[in-house]
Amino acid sequence: MEDQGQSIIPMLTGEVIPVMELLSSMKSHSVPEEINISDTVLNDDDIGDSCHEGFLLNAISSHLQTCGCSVVVGSSAEKVNKIVRTLCLFLTPSERKCSRLCRNESSFKYESGLFVQGLLKDATGSFVLPFRQVMYAPYPTTHIDVDVNTVKQMPPCHEHIYNQRRYMRSELAAFWRANSDEEMAQDITIHTDESFTPDLNVFQDVLHRDTLVKAFLEQVFHLKPGLSLRSTFLAQFLLVLHRKALTLIKYIEDDTQKGKKPFKSLRSLKIDLDLTAEGDLNIIMALAEKIKPGLHSFIFGRPFYTSVQERDVLMTF
Repeated sequence: MEDQGQSIIPMLTGEVIPVMELLSSMKSHSVPEEINISDTVLNDDDIGDSCHEGFLLNAISSHLQTCGCSVVVGSSAEKVNKIVRTLCLFLTPSERKCSRLCRNESSFKYESGLFVQGLLKDATGSFVLPFRQVMYAPYPTTHIDVDVNTVKQMPPCHEHIYNQRRYMRSELAAFWRANSDEEMAQDITIHTDESFTPDLNVFQDVLHRDTLVKAFLEQVFHLKPGLSLRSTFLAQFLLVLHRKALTLIKYIEDDTQKGKKPFKSLRSLKIDLDLTAEGDLNIIMALAEKIKPGLHSFIFGRPFYTSVQERDVLMTF
């Protein structure tokens, strides 16, 4: 019994220390609940002053499509933090409290439970995200590199949850098969389940363009900077997105009798709610997902699972 107690202490120490480091980093570098728009890209005189117009559009659009979860990496803490603050403008105050700025000296570790986090590249100009933690994040993530102006995103919620569960089952199977005295490193990618091989390239290009963020950016930079006009315009934009998300939820509840019947037509929803652009639909669905968890899987899950099963069957021939 004493030997077991002694063996547990190092394990618990290994779990407690990262939690304490996270709490310490949040105390010193957390994003404030109220962000001054003058500290963000939206205070520039014209769109494109701080970063390329297309990059800013992709960054905000993908950020909203992945439920407000983004990782911003770069070599300059100042540039990284400016984008972090800009993205946090599109979060609620409570979500901002779960976001973290980049520090100048060295990079923090990636944390899967944060909404937006800034991470500094190492001396070689790179930052490697831990695959396992990215997979276990509650929402899909947008990856933004301010040095090369690239924006990548993970698949939407229903696909992210599907991959997450398959990876989890694969990992559990590996643990069951392991000998009791065999140590398994946490960050090793485990894929002993032959039916599932993790795709290490979990980030993909932003495939679906939107009209909502594009119109917002075009209009907000027509307003004079340095005043409260842009902050008011942003607040109205966020209110419109929230109302669209609530309307979408109500539409689906009425169509399915609050989940008692299968959802009929995504095409009709897109036309009726003026969400024909795939990017617009993704943004509103992501907001609705946070209000009504599980909505993504309810609408898209069954056809996605069916297509995956069909693909797996075809690959066996």
